[in-house]
Amino acid sequence: MKKSLAALAIAGLFAGASMSAFAADAQVYGVLDTGLSFIHADADAAGTDASDTFKMTTGQEFGSRWGVRGSEDLGNGMKLGFILESGFESDTGSMEQNGRLFGREASLTLSGDFGALAVGRLPIFGSVLGANGLFRAIDPLFANYTQAFGSGAVTASMWTRVDNAISYRTPTFSGFTGYAMYSFKNDSKTDTTSREGMADSDRYASAAVRFQQGPVEAVLVADTTMYGNSRTGTRAHEDEGVTVTLGGNYAFDGGVKLIAFGQYFEDQELSAAQRAGVVSAGLNALGDDAKYGFVTGYGFNLGVHVPLMGGVAKAMAGYRDMHNEKDVDFKRTMVAVGYDYNLSKRTAVYVMGGWSQEKVELNARKSEATPWGYELTAGMVHRF
Repeated sequence: MKKSLAALAIAGLFAGASMSAFAADAQVYGVLDTGLSFIHADADAAGTDASDTFKMTTGQEFGSRWGVRGSEDLGNGMKLGFILESGFESDTGSMEQNGRLFGREASLTLSGDFGALAVGRLPIFGSVLGANGLFRAIDPLFANYTQAFGSGAVTASMWTRVDNAISYRTPTFSGFTGYAMYSFKNDSKTDTTSREGMADSDRYASAAVRFQQGPVEAVLVADTTMYGNSRTGTRAHEDEGVTVTLGGNYAFDGGVKLIAFGQYFEDQELSAAQRAGVVSAGLNALGDDAKYGFVTGYGFNLGVHVPLMGGVAKAMAGYRDMHNEKDVDFKRTMVAVGYDYNLSKRTAVYVMGGWSQEKVELNARKSEATPWGYELTAGMVHRF
């Protein structure tokens, strides 16, 4: 919804730009996603009881956000666009992205016949975020904020964004579009000591290609994380993290869509605290060796969308097999279903449910466990 006066006021307050620069095209927008979730988690560990949690949740399907975006026609086929996007928890009002004001995105983009060049805090191609989030083509449920399921549970990708980034998108030729990105320092909020663009900071690079023609959409995304040499202790790592993801979707007549991807990853840093979800208590009970760390392995996911009763029914199944540097093997299995129904052009409701388990084998100690859990969630999404 166009709100010219509000957009001008906010743009002037936060961006410090003149009114004339935004008068041509400026927009305030946002998404609110609030729901309820029931989560059951079984650690499969002696002395650790299973837990049940019922709570209000935010952003289970889409991250809650507000933002300002706009553009100016520069002539000669060129356009300058900007996005300032802030994430927040709709159930508490708290800011997301570690307290950043515009943590979801803060970017300037120059576009024209040559393609599009963007700078700032940008979503990576291996995500469902922003204009260039290519994983939208391969994610069946968009449920990566849930505890028990989501495509992120069977990958080792970041699925997020980086600071100090520059990206380029080529024009489209015969259905093919190319992408490239580089970050001079991934996270300036938590890493306050290393130097941007230098070897002591974590840096990121990615290249991707997308193909769209008729009912077919396919993406190939490769990225690398260059760990800074200022890391110490268990976070120090000499080799670079790598992921390579190939996937896509095919839309049949009648609206049925098949979705699939596979990913190989090597020396990728994976935090159990952020990514383990319902099996986190089980990993904690097994000790530090089982808390993921730097992992190598593969994962794949299969999904389907089916039009049903005016909405869309969704299903997915995934598997991941990986090991870390401490001789621990992890085998994750996940299944989930969901249903979306639009009440209007701006408002929708959803229900989702999923189950996952992680078979953990600690080879050095000759022990194993299989923590597992499930989640049922329902919510409402409103866009403005």
